[in-house]
Amino acid sequence: MAEAEHGLQSLIERCNRGDKQAWEEFYTMYFGLVSSVAKRYSSQANDAEDIIQEVFVSLFRTLKRYDPTRSIEAYILEIARRVRIGQHRKATATKRAGNPVPLGVHGNDSEREFMAMTSTDEDQEHSLIKAQEKSLLRKAMESISENCRDLLALRYNRALSYKEIADILNVKEVTLRSRLQRCLASLSKHYSKLALPGGR
Repeated sequence: MAEAEHGLQSLIERCNRGDKQAWEEFYTMYFGLVSSVAKRYSSQANDAEDIIQEVFVSLFRTLKRYDPTRSIEAYILEIARRVRIGQHRKATATKRAGNPVPLGVHGNDSEREFMAMTSTDEDQEHSLIKAQEKSLLRKAMESISENCRDLLALRYNRALSYKEIADILNVKEVTLRSRLQRCLASLSKHYSKLALPGGR
């Protein structure tokens, strides 16, 4: 296992043991990614802050189920996507009912978490949403630069480590991580535009 990946896995294991310092390191490491996605998903600063908070709360509860064969960035983006869907559903339910309390919530903070975030069962609606999002993701990929497409393909399609990609591109690993974050932010921006009603 590459040194960077071993370090990440060690950090995640410490987080799952309840190590407060590890969680602070994890928060600092991925705050930029979560923040950039949250800003794309929201129109107001308060909404973005809510998304950021919910994403990290959800990670705190679900990180034990993280599959280390997957990219941690992809896992975080999936959590953020589910948070966004949960907020949208709660807002829709509130509008329909004229009630500030989301459906299925009875005032308990733990119940306020969107149930699908921690569920391993995919109902039909979730499957349809995933199919639609795959289509949007393909369109969003066509909108980003070719360099970003190549970089994302190396990381997520070929599942290469940061070190392997850095060696291929002859760049420092810290530079690679920065580039990858910018590419993910660009992809998220285009995806969010497409996801809006009437988005193209």
